[in-house]
Amino acid sequence: LLHRTNLTSEQREYIKEANLSAEILSYLINDILDFSKIEAGKLTIEKKRFNIRTVIEGAASVIVPKANEKQIGIHMHVHPSVPEEIIGDPIRLRQVINNLMSNAIKFTEKGEINIDVQVKELIDERVKLEFVVWDTGIGISEKAIANLFKPFIQADSSVTRKFGGTGLGLAISRELVKLMDGDISAESILGQGSSVTFYIYAEVIKKASEPKVRAEIENKNIW
Repeated sequence: LLHRTNLTSEQREYIKEANLSAEILSYLINDILDFSKIEAGKLTIEKKRFNIRTVIEGAASVIVPKANEKQIGIHMHVHPSVPEEIIGDPIRLRQVINNLMSNAIKFTEKGEINIDVQVKELIDERVKLEFVVWDTGIGISEKAIANLFKPFIQADSSVTRKFGGTGLGLAISRELVKLMDGDISAESILGQGSSVTFYIYAEVIKKASEPKVRAEIENKNIW
């Protein structure tokens, strides 16, 4: 409301900083609450029908403004075999993807961030989906990867000072992925970038659509 009133450029800058601080505080509180639920064994996963691509696009859209500001490319590739709809928890899946992509944008100063999704296994109506988020950021050492998914731990103290955060995001993501019958791991080359891979199991409701255009033009002269 205050932002809509007649303000000087200096006042608008102060409001912008206050709003950013409020958003950061909100993220910190949510992380701490989620972690408290995890420790108490009270964090649950919903089972509802949802579109995978919509969830991925929604998670990626959150970091687009920051990516534009840093002039970093964001690329998404969902393999054609990935089902259109599954049964699971769209909010928690989006939270995991958002955590990983937010981390990637935080530690990437140039280059790109990618998310790739593909089917690793399909038995009857149960699918194993693999998600890979990789970047061209600062990377972390092999030693630090061992502690990457532990709560309140970041690669080193200088990371905390420069980039902030609670160190809870990846720990929460690991627990959420486990609740979706999956697992998560990371690989990195210091100074070149990192990749985080996780998979989940879900029930397929609507399978991937067949690429009809390809079938229609097969063995035909298009000139």
